[in-house]
Amino acid sequence: MKKELDVIRTFPDSILKVKTKNVTEITESIINALDDMLNVIHLADGAGLAANQIGIAKSLAVALMDDKKFIKLINPTIKEMKGEEIEEEGCLSVPHVRIEVRRAKELVVEYLDIKGKEKILEVKGFPARVLQHEIDHLNGILIIEHLPPEEKLKFLREYKK
Repeated sequence: MKKELDVIRTFPDSILKVKTKNVTEITESIINALDDMLNVIHLADGAGLAANQIGIAKSLAVALMDDKKFIKLINPTIKEMKGEEIEEEGCLSVPHVRIEVRRAKELVVEYLDIKGKEKILEVKGFPARVLQHEIDHLNGILIIEHLPPEEKLKFLREYKK
């Protein structure tokens, strides 16, 4: 199990700061990458994973939904956000850190499924938070970017130790 979890890139790995590229063709390697991501997230006992977290600069994510099943998303984008709440979040790419993050309570997300079909997903609560977190990753944004500037500087000084 340890070996599989070693594929998760952690801060300050530069790929985590890169905006991922949209997938233009759904190939076997894209489907395999999503399957690999699903295996990694199950082993890590996490709620979501973006492709750049395992070194793939493509717009791919897996996220836990209300029914305790994971969904595979290709090129996910947020189309609508409603409400807001502040909750504590962790991140597999910033291990052992919990940060309070302001997120929308409800979302409308557009994405492609593995067959290339355009889908619209309406979610609220925890799945909405997970999707926002993973889409942040796909845009090169880590949870530490949600810290106020002085707290971020403190975090960076402490994390290097």
